[in-house]
Amino acid sequence: MEQGPAVPAYVLRGHEAPVHALHFYADNAFLASGDSDGWVVLWSLSSKRPVAVWKAHEAGILQIQHWTHDRLISHGRDHKLRVWQVRPELLASLSRKLPVEAEAPTVTASGSAAGLPPTQPWLLHALSVSALNFCAFAMCDEHAAGETAAAAAAAAAVAGEAPSQLIASPNGLDSGGIDIFQLPSEKRVSQIGSDKDDPTGMVMAVSLWHKEDGLVLAAGYEDGRVMVYAHVHVHQGDQSDLNGSGFTWKKVLMSKPHIQPVLSVKFLPCKSKSQFLTSSADARIGKFSLPTILAQTAVNEMQPERAINTKHAGQQGLSVRSDGKIFATAGWDGRVRIYSYRTMKQLAVLKWHKAGVYSTAFADISSENENEVDAYNGSEEQEHTSSPAAGTPGVSRPMNALDLIKQKREDKARRIHWLAAGGKDGKISLWDIY
Repeated sequence: MEQGPAVPAYVLRGHEAPVHALHFYADNAFLASGDSDGWVVLWSLSSKRPVAVWKAHEAGILQIQHWTHDRLISHGRDHKLRVWQVRPELLASLSRKLPVEAEAPTVTASGSAAGLPPTQPWLLHALSVSALNFCAFAMCDEHAAGETAAAAAAAAAVAGEAPSQLIASPNGLDSGGIDIFQLPSEKRVSQIGSDKDDPTGMVMAVSLWHKEDGLVLAAGYEDGRVMVYAHVHVHQGDQSDLNGSGFTWKKVLMSKPHIQPVLSVKFLPCKSKSQFLTSSADARIGKFSLPTILAQTAVNEMQPERAINTKHAGQQGLSVRSDGKIFATAGWDGRVRIYSYRTMKQLAVLKWHKAGVYSTAFADISSENENEVDAYNGSEEQEHTSSPAAGTPGVSRPMNALDLIKQKREDKARRIHWLAAGGKDGKISLWDIY
């Protein structure tokens, strides 16, 4: 018997406007979604229901990422980048009324409506950034993995802070330039200017990554070009060294894999690799591998390791699964396409959305997350398993049968290799096929 086309395992309905941002976080316990009206919805992956809803921005949301398990960063078309405190134990105090259910209530000066839960989580940080380019921010740990990162993380923990992050976003005055900010200081620490002698148009997509020999940034531009910049030592007194660190950004590689504006640039999540993918308004997808040592004296032409013509223009929202084996694109034609990273062959076309798809996201399937869930499961078998007593911080009580069922359901949801897609119809499809 011939098998029918794949269908979503679940469909999350709640946004009234197109969904432009999706992100799994907290070991796949939650999915965060953002729409073009500025609303953020946090969905429980075990119940498939909203656990918190708030108006994060006065314009559309470009991207959502997590800083820690209880901090989310949102980037809006209102030129704001905001960091929200979203501790699981505090989510119950927030509204769960979805944008499609009712008009937003009139908000008082205190930030909430009379008789209703607070309209927003606690706002920890806010940066003014550019959003004119439709280019979402990129982020990575300020310190590469190793002793320095461990020391920095320990110092941050002592100070009650999260590990510091670097944020890359388009410059507000130079449409081809890129600003680098640091969190939690909220300061701009460096800048990449556009080349006035060789204009590329607006920067359309950026990605930050720690390579073995330093920090690198890949950027895609309006004219279809892709540039790679390395964070290098500079001479004392160099004006490009904004924070006096002794480093600045230098363009080291250049390529033109596309004939239309670049829509996505994504480094592979696998820390052992220095590879990235690009997609564009044209039908092409490029696969790049960085050399072991990046040249710092001259700009080298870079050819894609592999480039394919998919024959389907307008593939954006490219996301890569955490094991680096497959990636997905969101198509203007309403299709989600899944590709093998190794062969670049198309593996599946998911047809469900009736209009354009704008964003995709994979759940984290890293071994660390699997181990955490295994450890979590092991606790079920302990005879005296306990959980916090309701409303009594620090007090534990034996887990009853309902608690165990709920925990088992949450563990199962975290293990599933979810792929989420959102688009113009305001719906989010959840797929479990790979």
